[in-house]
Amino acid sequence: MKRTGFFVTILFCLVASSIFGQMRGNLASSVGVSGGYVEDGYGIMGTFNFHPDRYRYFQISVLAAIAEDKGDQNIPYNIFTIQPGLYYRVFIAPQRKNFSLFLGGGGLFGYEVINNGSNELPSGALINGKSQFIYGLYLGAELEVGISNDFSILVKANEYYHVNSDVGNFYPYAGVGLRYFLF
Repeated sequence: MKRTGFFVTILFCLVASSIFGQMRGNLASSVGVSGGYVEDGYGIMGTFNFHPDRYRYFQISVLAAIAEDKGDQNIPYNIFTIQPGLYYRVFIAPQRKNFSLFLGGGGLFGYEVINNGSNELPSGALINGKSQFIYGLYLGAELEVGISNDFSILVKANEYYHVNSDVGNFYPYAGVGLRYFLF
């Protein structure tokens, strides 16, 4: 009886490790960084992606935007957000499998700083907007061009909708960067 239990345990461990190994073979993670344009200024974005398969990935990204509203008064502002989201591959080049287009979206939360936290301009004018926590949604597109097994060039475009922003509800980001696959 003890022998049967021993063999069943060994068989269970072998099957479980085989299944886990096959599942693990499809999993991947990647990190990326891109820089580019935001409304009225420049932005930099860092991303971490978890790829459960080749057709989708979960992404958490961080955006830092440095900009200046060039209306009647030059008012500097910064936006810092974290965006969790989900992307799906919608196109892959038929001849060369290193070119893919992904579409996705998700939520966002962060903080906007208007005029370095001061509500008074150097001219003495007062600003109605205030620095505050912001939240909302975004839609995004990523074009990925593989340059090796570990690296790819990334072209990224996001459109953000900030529900409660004093800077503006719709806010674009477009950038170019590099993605590195961890495993």
